[in-house]
Amino acid sequence: MNLTPKIKTGKRIPELDGLRGLAVLLILIAHYVVGSFTPDDESILSVSVRFIFSLAWSGVDLFFVLSGFLIGGILIDQRGEENYFKTFYLRRICRIFPLYFFWLILFVILFVLVSPHFHQKWVLPLFDLQGIPQWLFFFFLQNFHMAESWLFGPTWLGGTWSLAIEEQFYVLMPLIIWLMPARKLLHLLVLLILLVPMFRIYLYLYHPSIFQYVLLPCRVDSLLLGVLSACLIRSKPARHWLETHQPRLFLIFVILMMGVAYLTYIAKGRGVVQVTNLFEVTSWGYTCFAFFYACLLLITVTAKNGMIVGIMRFSILRKLGTIAYCVYLIQGVMLVVAHGLIGKEASIKSFSDGLMTFAALIATLLIAKFSWRFFEKPIVDWGHLFSYNDKNTQQVK
Repeated sequence: MNLTPKIKTGKRIPELDGLRGLAVLLILIAHYVVGSFTPDDESILSVSVRFIFSLAWSGVDLFFVLSGFLIGGILIDQRGEENYFKTFYLRRICRIFPLYFFWLILFVILFVLVSPHFHQKWVLPLFDLQGIPQWLFFFFLQNFHMAESWLFGPTWLGGTWSLAIEEQFYVLMPLIIWLMPARKLLHLLVLLILLVPMFRIYLYLYHPSIFQYVLLPCRVDSLLLGVLSACLIRSKPARHWLETHQPRLFLIFVILMMGVAYLTYIAKGRGVVQVTNLFEVTSWGYTCFAFFYACLLLITVTAKNGMIVGIMRFSILRKLGTIAYCVYLIQGVMLVVAHGLIGKEASIKSFSDGLMTFAALIATLLIAKFSWRFFEKPIVDWGHLFSYNDKNTQQVK
């Protein structure tokens, strides 16, 4: 397959920020809306919300697809450059490490200071390691223990399993793209994507004690579909087909949406662990989500106009996408703390509960905006001073 070299704009693509905003919005809905209604609440509102948004947690799959698309595109564009590995890892470190390790070290400090107050019901979930050794978080290996224990660990660090998957992916993918000839890369990606659900079925049948939701080999199809999408966009014939056959692409999107709707029906508002252990989800569900979000991404990138592109261009969604990393990392903690301040657990049972949930959301967005402007962005900008070919070219992620 011939890949057009270095398709770059030199600036952020607004629609991709919108996609990232959609991903984190789904996560916020999953935690702030669906998770706030207790399972024993059988009111019409609670049942309806838990059913309609029961799979909002799949926003993390959109994160994976988008990450695979962006990272895969960068690696394909820069393959063969003299600073290929050095610059890639320096830029990734500048993007991921500062905020992650600040958040992790803050946890370690507060864990010692707050441990005498673990008897308070709302404090314990924030810091309860649930048997996970702290050192695993420093090496992005916490997802292995989570897979063994079926526990996400403390709320403070529970969402970092997806960061662990991405970091492990970042270790492997640059080497694969460096070594694999361009004409064979597409075939390898297709083969691996087909093998992943088969591997999950094997584990489901013969090693059911393993929680597959948090392991790279079981979730890498989403990331690889992102890389595959990056390959298609860089192939002139493939991109031309995508741009000139938008109705067919949209039809595929609708068919995949029907699969997602079916998964929503069988989920019926269950918790994440329960849903992700269903055979339908484990066998083909994750891959269905991946194809669904990959199709959404391809429409967003190749369509010149239309409803989907218009939505991804919404200013609010794009701004949310810009601060998505910090929002994802801290949103769970803000929710627990806000409700803890009034002596309650995070749930919506009264007007005051709803008010504190809203306050937690506002606090999350404000902190994330401050973090991006004064902490994350300056470091990211510094990282982009390192170029792949020593000619000061910049690839913006």
